[in-house]
Amino acid sequence: MSAHILHAGSLDAPAMAAIHKTGFAHPWDEGALRNLMDKPNCLALAAFDAQRELIGFVMTRQADDECEVLTIVANSKNRRAGIASLLLAHTLELSRLRGAKLMFLEVASGNTAAVKLYKKHGFEEISRRAGYYQQGRNAPEDALVMAKQLNE
Repeated sequence: MSAHILHAGSLDAPAMAAIHKTGFAHPWDEGALRNLMDKPNCLALAAFDAQRELIGFVMTRQADDECEVLTIVANSKNRRAGIASLLLAHTLELSRLRGAKLMFLEVASGNTAAVKLYKKHGFEEISRRAGYYQQGRNAPEDALVMAKQLNE
């Protein structure tokens, strides 16, 4: 699938919140997304289809030479179509250009699609947080902390 990757802005927050709701048990609302986008160290990129519909987004936060992926999600009808991979590739390059030398993230250990995506882009597990994610009545799930050097 082809998509156009652009910087996201506060006008994109409603569509971003709607997509986030489809991908996470504890989604971020418009206010939380806008609050993050207002920070100078936050990068928000959005993927748009040919009809200019927002179909996915990624948000990162940079501190000095380290960058953290805060969230990445594609809308439900475009999952597993390469949107998250495209967004992650753009984010890695822009973060490197902005001076980041290390990118890290955390992901639920049972989210095999996301773990596979991150490994495809060169991320490696550096630690594990036991029982980090509480999933309602389900047993707690570990968080994998993954990282990638950007100066390679």
